[in-house]
Amino acid sequence: MKIGMITQWYDPEPGPASLPGVLARELVKRGHSVNVVTGFPNYPEGLLADGYRLQPRLRETLDGVNVTRTFLFPSHDDSLAKRLINYGSFGASATALGLDSLREADVVWVNYSPITVALPMLVQRYLRGTPIISEVADLWPDTVMVSGFPAGSVVGKVAAPVLNAWVSSMYRASDAVVHIAPSVGGILAERGVPAGKITYIPKPANEQVFHPGGRSMRGELGIGEDQIVLVYAGAMGQAQGLDTLMTACQSLDPERFVCLMAGGGNTEEHLRSLAESAPSVRFIGRVPQEQMTDLMATADIAYISLVEDPLTPLTMPSKTQAILASGTAALVAASGDVVDVVSSSGAGLAVDQRDPAGIAAGIRQLAALGRDGLSTMGATARKTYQDQFSLAATTDLAEHTLAVAAGRTDLDDTGTSPLRTVPLRRMHIESVARLHQQAFPEFFLTKLGPGFLGEFYQGFLEDPTAVSSVLLDGSGRVRGAAVGTTEPAGFFKRLLKRRLVGFATKSAAIALKNPVHAPRLLRAVAYRGEVSDNLPGAALLSSICVDPDLQGQGAGRQLLDAWTNQAQRQGASSAMLTTDAEGNDSVNAFYSRLGWTLHDEYSTPENRRMNRYVKAVNTSASERISEDA
Repeated sequence: MKIGMITQWYDPEPGPASLPGVLARELVKRGHSVNVVTGFPNYPEGLLADGYRLQPRLRETLDGVNVTRTFLFPSHDDSLAKRLINYGSFGASATALGLDSLREADVVWVNYSPITVALPMLVQRYLRGTPIISEVADLWPDTVMVSGFPAGSVVGKVAAPVLNAWVSSMYRASDAVVHIAPSVGGILAERGVPAGKITYIPKPANEQVFHPGGRSMRGELGIGEDQIVLVYAGAMGQAQGLDTLMTACQSLDPERFVCLMAGGGNTEEHLRSLAESAPSVRFIGRVPQEQMTDLMATADIAYISLVEDPLTPLTMPSKTQAILASGTAALVAASGDVVDVVSSSGAGLAVDQRDPAGIAAGIRQLAALGRDGLSTMGATARKTYQDQFSLAATTDLAEHTLAVAAGRTDLDDTGTSPLRTVPLRRMHIESVARLHQQAFPEFFLTKLGPGFLGEFYQGFLEDPTAVSSVLLDGSGRVRGAAVGTTEPAGFFKRLLKRRLVGFATKSAAIALKNPVHAPRLLRAVAYRGEVSDNLPGAALLSSICVDPDLQGQGAGRQLLDAWTNQAQRQGASSAMLTTDAEGNDSVNAFYSRLGWTLHDEYSTPENRRMNRYVKAVNTSASERISEDA
């Protein structure tokens, strides 16, 4: 594939800013062409990296990755205004000077933090029609509301709805929305992102740096072989809340314990003043990336800390994977996802970040294991990394997501069938509309034409209750589609509201061309779904079609299974569908064979007799239903 990437952060920037490069290099190793649009490296201090000077644009090739850098205002201090200029300058220059390098991209991966990358992203999506994958590293607008716009302030009240609308436009434009912390998936769903778009792909570590086998720095740092070493490496800011660690260390014996503080930030001076009463603490400054392997080899324990705020439970600091990959026991002063990963795996211990005494007790508890016991815990940490976060496993997920969005399922060797189901994407709409016409040449919606059908199917991309599945063959060609909703009572009203202009335009043209269709057309536009009052919680399968060339080959069963399973994941307890009662024996028999039960019969205003079928979807896997029509 020809893969594009838009990210403000990229090599040679360290820490979390290096992770886009990790993915890009691995994709190149797998035979893909990768073009990155990024800024000039200035993280974390707001100073340009050695060897770079500001200019409108710079093109270079790094480890086989084609990199286009565009101008930005370098800044990473506490000034909100400077941060906004930093973010905005990159968004503008990337749009004006960077997108030519993505002209031939099959798909583009966007690191959506900061959300000023929306400008180049939306231009690429809507002007070039390129499928987009948005990666949610920092959850917006929450990140900026916590750090820059207090929720109760006048500015916060004005900014919140603007930023929410901004972010929602990015989600709508995305073919998939990737989140890196498990709990964020639920938040995205609550905010209206369709479940079919949401994908969990954790971040790996930079495995060139973080791995076992480094050279211990104990000798050069004057640390004894019998002393327990805790390392904190990273930013020293308000968000990390490291003052409680300094207070905790005041009660620890410096003969047996050493705390190494590597990094820097705006609270460093305050932390140093607290450490004057803690002789076990040593500040060693920023450690170059190439020396981090050795620093982690020096550590018996690595420290992770986050101040408790609304984002903390949803945050997975990148140092988590770095620590696990290094095979080091972790002490986590935080809450939420990062605690779940470390504690449930036995890779470390969790403490309350607000409680210095509790932190000191946690350090003593780990130190009591001795260096050999901590080494064993570190081996567990390493296994946890390999099982959940390895570069190979996470790139497999990313590559699959990119391939599906690009329609290149021929690149996915998933196993058992030459056909594969994926959620409905914008790129499928035209093909699905044509397939609908081919499968149902005599149906009324078919006679309304591909434009009207396109508006109909487009509506299923824009509603969070929509349930969809598209059947693709090995070349990525659409061979079937099924769409519906978990909330049929309100779905078609919302669909009409969202697509009002499109439906109105297409309907007017149809009515003018063939006035005899006008009465039924009005009923079609006003359709509210065949909802049964005594089927609460039932998802509605609105439409299902399969390429006639595949009928009788199990494609309908595969498609229907995929749709039903997705409806179950979205909270449905049962599913319902309607189909013609007369002249439709084979279709009725199909649903009966798959365990659907005839619930009732009714007639439409056109005296068309219909059967309504239902089926529970919370049954065992062998009994679950399929989703084709």
